[in-house]
Amino acid sequence: MPNSFKTLLVISILLLSVSLIAVGVKAQDSMIEAEIHPSEGTADTDILIRFSTTNASIGNVEKADIFWDDFSIGLNEQGVEGADGSYNYHLRVPSEPPLSDVGNHTIRVDSLVLNYGQVSFNFTFTVTKYVPSPEFVALNATYYSLLANYTDLLGNYTLLLANYSELSNDYAALHTEHDQLLLNFNSLSANYNSLLANFNSLSANYNSMLTNYNSLYGAYISFLTNYTRLQGNFDSLSSNYNVLRGNYDSLNSSLYSLRSSYDALMGELAINRNISYVFIASTIALAVLSVYLILKRPKVVSKTRY
Repeated sequence: MPNSFKTLLVISILLLSVSLIAVGVKAQDSMIEAEIHPSEGTADTDILIRFSTTNASIGNVEKADIFWDDFSIGLNEQGVEGADGSYNYHLRVPSEPPLSDVGNHTIRVDSLVLNYGQVSFNFTFTVTKYVPSPEFVALNATYYSLLANYTDLLGNYTLLLANYSELSNDYAALHTEHDQLLLNFNSLSANYNSLLANFNSLSANYNSMLTNYNSLYGAYISFLTNYTRLQGNFDSLSSNYNVLRGNYDSLNSSLYSLRSSYDALMGELAINRNISYVFIASTIALAVLSVYLILKRPKVVSKTRY
């Protein structure tokens, strides 16, 4: 038998075995191949759903919402990336009937694929045998345990019923004491209410007086602050006044001295002015006399020879 024929036979057998345990689907021609492994099993079978993209420009099902018979079993689930670039999701059959009943069940996977958009894949998984969930097994064991204790509880109930009459008599006595205590309580309650009313009145008066005190204290602090500020200003003005008073006395003394000097200078100026007037008058008179003498000088007549 040729080697090529043997190879083709082996490949055919492998493909046939894979087809028996996996079912492939496509969604809306999205160029994404999806497989479910296996497509049938018991209620406790582990299920693997795998997605592989056939186009490098199209993304893959990296996150998905998963529904089992339109019942949500996972929202925005993150897929596990495999070595071949596929994204894998591991599921188990829900333990609640009718989701775990024997028969066909629909698994829907919704996702948003980059550069393509919204896609939806539908798978069919067949439950061939019902397996009770661990919770059911635990509840069943608890049920029988409770059933075993029922006899003991019934005996205790009979004993308690026998003691009921005695307890009833005790209850009647306690009820009588309760009525007496209730009367005392009502009396104490009335006294309490009266004291509470007085307390509330005193509290209101206290709060009013506290408010007035705080207001007066605030005014006192304000006045004290203003008084301290005014006292400081007064001390500063008093100091400035003393300085100004000393300057005034010094200026007054200087004014008196300047006035005396002014009077002396005015006297000297008057004398100098009179002397100047006399000197000017004398000079004018001398000038007039000189002019007069020049005009009175006899004229010299020169004789011309012919």
